Amino acid sequence: MSPEFDKRIPAALLILRFFLATFLLQWSIEELILPDATTRIANNCYGVTLPVEGSHALGIAELIMSLALLVGFYRTISYGLSLLIHTVTVVVSWRQLFDPWGLAKVGNHLWISTWPTWGGFAALFLMREWDTCTLDGWRQSRSALPTDQAMRL
Repeated sequence: MSPEFDKRIPAALLILRFFLATFLLQWSIEELILPDATTRIANNCYGVTLPVEGSHALGIAELIMSLALLVGFYRTISYGLSLLIHTVTVVVSWRQLFDPWGLAKVGNHLWISTWPTWGGFAALFLMREWDTCTLDGWRQSRSALPTDQAMRL
């Protein structure tokens, strides 16, 4: 690969990771500041009764995971969990988009946006080793320095 191409891959993955993390961050913040909305969504979309405390617990857990995704901390775990969480959303959105007879519901095309977002999460997970503009990448570069150089920095 050319040096130019090598520099574009981490930059592209940084952009993808930033916007996917921002996407998840807004949901985690909503779970914390609007717990009633979260309990309604859990009940209507997932068929789960969620107490307000459950919304706060989910919000905190998702906030931690979103921040780990944002900075690229423990890439395999944070990217994998992000993909898993969004996969559940995509599966549930399928039920929201189609009625029992398989005909598309009018006005529910917002749910279609979950599919390309899922593709972004899957691509980021598959290319996580090339996502070097991360906290993990920085830690790896620091451990690769010879000891005397690391002491001077």
